[in-house]
Amino acid sequence: MRLIYIMRSTDEREERFLAVADRYKEVVAKVCWVYASTSANFEDLYQEVLVNIWQGLDSFRGEAKMSTWIYRTAINTCITWHRRNGRHGGATTVRLDDVLCEPVDDSGHYDLEGYRELYALISRLGSIDKALVTLWLDGHSYDEIASIMGISVSNVGVRFYRIKEKLSKMANT
Repeated sequence: MRLIYIMRSTDEREERFLAVADRYKEVVAKVCWVYASTSANFEDLYQEVLVNIWQGLDSFRGEAKMSTWIYRTAINTCITWHRRNGRHGGATTVRLDDVLCEPVDDSGHYDLEGYRELYALISRLGSIDKALVTLWLDGHSYDEIASIMGISVSNVGVRFYRIKEKLSKMANT
């Protein structure tokens, strides 16, 4: 009987993981694309994030929203992967055609060139700054970003001020 209980528990865990992975796949993909320099890197990052979600899912206590925990796991995994693989410097290529974009006008046309330029600049930022901008572009408030990143709300504001200055300088050079 004990074996049956373990199998049922494993099945329930797997079902829970699959539901979470499916529900938050776009969130994980967006974070991974910001840090990936190639589609192979994207695949590696995506899988590594899923492994960390699988390993940590049982320890999720619900003290924060699930989406906050997913973002934090994805961002921390990508930053760690980025550092471990020595990909701190230089610009990376972001394939925006594969990232979900919102129409920029009522006609439904996408300004993919504008997105390419923006994400090319963002890809040149440091790991933490990339994470902050990604969260902001996804519509998170400063409070939510602070919670996800584990920093104060005022620190989020200061970092955004500095990020905007960096992006402006990069755009003008």
